[in-house]
Amino acid sequence: MASTSAMDLMVSLLERKQAVVDVLDNRILLPLAKKRIKPLDKVLFFEQLESSSLLGFDPARAMEIAHITASEKTAGFLPWIRPDNPLKRIAGDLFKKLQQGQALGEAASHYPNLFDKIAMGLVEAGEHSGSLSDTFASIRQLATRDEKVRDKLISISIYPVLVLGIAAVIVYQLATGPLPQLGKVLEYFKGELPWQSKLIIETGQFIGGNPLLYVIGIATLIFFLTRLPALIRRTPALHQWILKIPFIGDLTLVSIRANFIQTLAMLKKAKVDSLKCLLLLQGISWCYPYRGAITLAYHRVANGEPLAVALAEEVEILGQRTIEYLRVLEETGADVAMLERLALVMNRDLDSAVGRAEAVAKPLIILFLAALIGVIASAVYGPLIELYNQL
Repeated sequence: MASTSAMDLMVSLLERKQAVVDVLDNRILLPLAKKRIKPLDKVLFFEQLESSSLLGFDPARAMEIAHITASEKTAGFLPWIRPDNPLKRIAGDLFKKLQQGQALGEAASHYPNLFDKIAMGLVEAGEHSGSLSDTFASIRQLATRDEKVRDKLISISIYPVLVLGIAAVIVYQLATGPLPQLGKVLEYFKGELPWQSKLIIETGQFIGGNPLLYVIGIATLIFFLTRLPALIRRTPALHQWILKIPFIGDLTLVSIRANFIQTLAMLKKAKVDSLKCLLLLQGISWCYPYRGAITLAYHRVANGEPLAVALAEEVEILGQRTIEYLRVLEETGADVAMLERLALVMNRDLDSAVGRAEAVAKPLIILFLAALIGVIASAVYGPLIELYNQL
């Protein structure tokens, strides 16, 4: 089935009572729309649009200022390695489209790498309500969260990566240098190397005999680890299993629930109806069990059930506390401000969950690195002790 947009196609399928968890967007995208945009660059871009909108500038003028102020180079980890920032040209093209009379939502739909489904829904709601500054603020907050999670993961992984890199160099130097010589000396005295030294020597001989294979293996391992999250996202069969893994599954669910409440609060603030909210909320996560739960809730709301009641049967994904909070807010007729305060509570829960996961991960990393360093130290000092005993 074809449609003018993935969103329209999903609506059509849902209206036909189909259980849809995702719709592939096979549009032919512009080259700029295929480029990756870093979360920090997105934050700065939407921050500029938010500031311009708060000052009363129309979308075209706000986009022009964003184009002028956007950096030519993206924010890189190393100051001397900074690739071109695609946002500069994207903002320029959006400015031209807005000048030609296109609506912001229509112009933004050409760049899904900048305006995802949630952002498009917020833009559409903001255009109808005349509150684009709130729209840009909401998109900025979502991009800021992505940047914070990315920074947290990088900060956790830098230390073990550095230690493992240094350990690899030390192992190679020991295996091709002093350890074989010590082995010959011990052999002369009728002694032998400890197993740690033998292991390192065998490893070094393999590396020395197959240096290209070793480099390819390390590069493949690094590439696999960096691409593993994307592989999991693109493999729906793994999603249910990911949710069952201790710590990782719990952290994933807490993140989904926090994103759900925060995005729901933003959409309700933009006066988006419940059906459209659920349609947009389905796209905030890669997790297919979550998407399926939201699809079922969409059908219940379409049949006339209140939002909290419709979501109650998806307690395994959304959590009992989330459901109870939504039920109380709905029964008491609380305003959006209460929903925003609930979002703050959920974000605090997410921060606590990340902190707990970090507290568990760091000791495990330290134990692994300590064991590795212990093997290296034993490989170095073991032959010396054995040589001393033989003298």
